[in-house]
Amino acid sequence: MTPWWLIVFLAIALIGVTKSGFGAGVGLMIVPMTVVAMNRLNRGGAAATLGLMLPLLIVGDVIAVWQYRQLFNLTIIARMLPGSVVGVLIGGAVLWAYRLKAGPALTAFIEIEIGFESVLLVGLHWYRLWRAADRTFRPSLARSSAVGAFAGASSTLAHAAGPIIALHLLPQKLDRQIFVGTCAVYFFLVNTAKVPIFFAAGQFRVETLWLSLELAPLVLVGAAFGFWVTKRMNDQVFSKIVYALTFCLGWYLLVSGAMILGGRAV
Repeated sequence: MTPWWLIVFLAIALIGVTKSGFGAGVGLMIVPMTVVAMNRLNRGGAAATLGLMLPLLIVGDVIAVWQYRQLFNLTIIARMLPGSVVGVLIGGAVLWAYRLKAGPALTAFIEIEIGFESVLLVGLHWYRLWRAADRTFRPSLARSSAVGAFAGASSTLAHAAGPIIALHLLPQKLDRQIFVGTCAVYFFLVNTAKVPIFFAAGQFRVETLWLSLELAPLVLVGAAFGFWVTKRMNDQVFSKIVYALTFCLGWYLLVSGAMILGGRAV
C-alpha cells in the first residue's frame, strides 16, 4: 500500500459523494486525482482512468437513481437529451481519433476546456444574481440542447460534466431533492450510453475492469456519507458550496492544463 493508492481510494469515494448530490463541483477533481495516482502507480495513467471510472460512475448512478427514483424532473432531462446524444458522439469520435496517441497534450486540452467552462459559467451565474437576484431562469429548448451537447462531450472526454449540468439546473431554483434526482437520472442515461462508445474507442481493459469491481464498495461508502450530509444542509448553503467549489476547481484545472503544456506536472 502506498499513498498513491489512498488518493485513488479517495477519488473513488468522491464519486459516491458527488452522486449523492453534495458538492457537484468536487467531481472535477476526481479525474485529475486518479490520473496522477495511476501514473505514479504505473497503472496506465490517463489512458486507463476513463475506462476504470465509467463502471464506478454507473454504480453511483444506480444508487442515486434508486434513492431519488420519484424525485426528478423528466421535462428538463428530455430537453437536454438530444444535445447530449450529439455531445457523446462527438466525444466518442475524439476518443476514437486519439485512441493510439493520447498523451499530455490531449490531457492538457481537456483540463483547460473544462476549467474554462467552469469559471465562465460560474461567473455568468454570479453576474445574473447581481443583475436580477430574484429571477428564476427558464432556459429555451435550444439552450437546453446546447448545454446537453456541451455536457455530453465533456462527460465522454473527461467524466467532468457534473458542474455544467449543476450550473444549468441551479438557476432554475429546483427543490434540492428534485435537483439531485434530475442529475442522477440524466447521468445514468448518459453514462450507460457511453459504454459502447468506450468499447469502440478501446477504453476498457480487462485489468482496469477488475480494478473497478474491487473499488466499487468505496462508491457505496462515499454515497452513504453524501446522503448523510445533504440531509443536514439547507438549499442556500448547498447552492453556494456547489458554485464556490466549481469556480475554485475550474481555476485549478486551468493552471494544471497550462503546466502540462509547459512540460511541468501539478
